[in-house]
Amino acid sequence: MPPEERERLAHAKIVITNFHSFLRRDRVKAAKVTKQLLADGGPNPFQETPEQMVRRVCRALGTKKGIVVLNDEAHHCYRHRVGGDEADFFPALKGEDRQAAKEREEHAAVWVSGLEAVNAKLGVKSVFDLSATPFFLSGSGYPEGTLFPWVVSDFSLIDAIEAGLVKVPRVPVADDTGATGGPVYRNLWAHIREDLPKKNVREQELTGQRSLPAALEGALHSLYSNYAKSYEAWRSREAEQPTGSTPPVFIVVCNNTSVSKLVFDYVAGWEKPAAGEGSVCVPGELGLFSNVADGEWSSRPSGATK
Repeated sequence: MPPEERERLAHAKIVITNFHSFLRRDRVKAAKVTKQLLADGGPNPFQETPEQMVRRVCRALGTKKGIVVLNDEAHHCYRHRVGGDEADFFPALKGEDRQAAKEREEHAAVWVSGLEAVNAKLGVKSVFDLSATPFFLSGSGYPEGTLFPWVVSDFSLIDAIEAGLVKVPRVPVADDTGATGGPVYRNLWAHIREDLPKKNVREQELTGQRSLPAALEGALHSLYSNYAKSYEAWRSREAEQPTGSTPPVFIVVCNNTSVSKLVFDYVAGWEKPAAGEGSVCVPGELGLFSNVADGEWSSRPSGATK
């Protein structure tokens, strides 16, 4: 924000919250059976009313009315298409993908209904949606990837990169898998998804599965080789003329915490049971990110930021 505008920002009352805040809470603790008996098929008498929920969420705004809403990650903030049956909303989705789509819909409904309650009690002056991917997701009832019809301003990714607002995205280009059906790394997920653990797999169930699909290992090493060169160049520049700049960042996005645990262990190291008692520290496969040094957990990264 331009320095000359910051003083004006200080005059605004701002509340930062997420969709969980709009979940109506129980005002009184009671057993489930008691709630069912007293509700008798009607509204839950122990639960907040929409007005009470708004009062709680917007307490910091005082008596202010005419709220301006900024929806960050706004591709999760929409109302699904009215009408149609379940097949229209979750076409060709099965298992974990279908469940994830349903959860997205539930979360979107909580946020939209919460904003409606805020509008009814305090009034919403305007809503601004901010998203790098302003389109409908699967499960919305609209074709996945369809742009929101209310998009009015588009700041392209290339412009954002050149302006220094976002990180530079990279994909593995040294595709040395030897596959004959086309580049694997360009659409990596399609080649590895069936060989990765599902959501909510307990850590003890992963004990015997510390290896990653070969294509994923190859992609990680391909990106890492590029990262290592960038990191060494950054370190050389800082050694010659220290500026306090941060090192380049290596980011791996996973579809669930079970997969992220496997990837983390592969990259940074893990602890496995020893033959007798105790455990053995296994170093990570990507040297700059390994948390294991000389068979022990290192108190600080050996090189780049973890």
